[in-house]
Amino acid sequence: MESLARQRPRAHDGGAAAELAVFTATEELLQETSLHDLTVAQIIKRAGLSRANFYHYFASKFDVVVAMVSRLLTDTYTAEGPWNSELGRSRQRALDDNLERTIGMWSTHGPLICAVVENMHGHPALGAAWNVMLQRFVSAIAEQIEHERAADRAPAGAPAELVATVLVCGYERSFYIGQRGLEPRIPDPGATVAAITELTLAGIFGAKRRTKRARKRKSGADGPIAVAAVREPPAPATGGDAETKATILRATSELLGEMTLDQLSVANILDRSKLSRATFYFYFGNKDDAFIELFQSVADRIVQGFVDLADADRADADAIRGIIHTWLELDAADLGVLRNAIHEWPRRPELRQRYLDTVATMTTTLERIIENDRAAGLAVDGPPAAEFAAVLLWTIERSIAGSLAGEAHLRDIDAVAAFLGDLLVSAVYGV
Repeated sequence: MESLARQRPRAHDGGAAAELAVFTATEELLQETSLHDLTVAQIIKRAGLSRANFYHYFASKFDVVVAMVSRLLTDTYTAEGPWNSELGRSRQRALDDNLERTIGMWSTHGPLICAVVENMHGHPALGAAWNVMLQRFVSAIAEQIEHERAADRAPAGAPAELVATVLVCGYERSFYIGQRGLEPRIPDPGATVAAITELTLAGIFGAKRRTKRARKRKSGADGPIAVAAVREPPAPATGGDAETKATILRATSELLGEMTLDQLSVANILDRSKLSRATFYFYFGNKDDAFIELFQSVADRIVQGFVDLADADRADADAIRGIIHTWLELDAADLGVLRNAIHEWPRRPELRQRYLDTVATMTTTLERIIENDRAAGLAVDGPPAAEFAAVLLWTIERSIAGSLAGEAHLRDIDAVAAFLGDLLVSAVYGV
């Protein structure tokens, strides 16, 4: 069977009956199972094909998904896309039209697209296929930004490609969260439209966009904000046991700076820590247990840094920017753990729940800040605070994920963090 997978008699074009049967079977199966658990045997059985027939066209299940995504993007985004529209109002209308078309695509083909988003950082071919569409949108939006800046309708600032990439990352992640039903504030992709529109205006036009300061209300504006509870870290153990456990965690953290969680093994950890296998298994059941503990420690620090925003003088925009910039100044020692968590959480159930809880805590805090500051007349009117806070936080999360993955236009994490701070302030406060 390996020889069948290696020998591709001809390139597939997506038009043969057998290929179409494979596409249909795969999309049906992705509604029932994850891409990680999906097997070629399942596809063959559902499609009613022989194994030889399958391998005549495809090398693997990932090859199938790459072909499906390429076909989907071709069918959805024709020559009428925004990249072929004139700059200015025509380009903006085309972008708006394609936003609706994109939401329709997610609604119809959600399981397929979600499978790509969940696996694109682990499988370069999937990432490359998906990025074909993302980069077309990035280019179209970046050209529009440059056009608006040249006309002095938008302020100078971060590189247009960086701004456009952050916005597209926000669209993708918000649609994904809505499609998977992972955030009650975003029940489906269509629920993001108002927040995404406001986010786009803030990203492109900044303080030059038209905003209306929320009317100050007498009640509930001046009291302290009830922030979401931050998990109390466990009390550290004492003595040699604590030192041994810390040695294991330190070795795991160092290795995750050099390799992925999939590549990491207990043997690697033992070699780096110079400890016995029995010692490791006294503290942890497997490598994932050690990783979860590391992630929770990093997550607690990130959450606390964001919750500090609730105590800031938010009448001072520079103070808010300073807190956001500090919050996004990630500790170099945490980057390996954070990169793996950001890329792996959609695929690992226990990690996923902890990750979602972390983002939910920050989202609830931001939601309450927006509500409070609108009531105080500090923030501008806009979409419902719950929806807006969720889209903002997931835009930040996805942009940092892209930066840690070295995606185009996001490689300078300091520049990304600086723009994200400016974006949040502009989106919420209009300055």
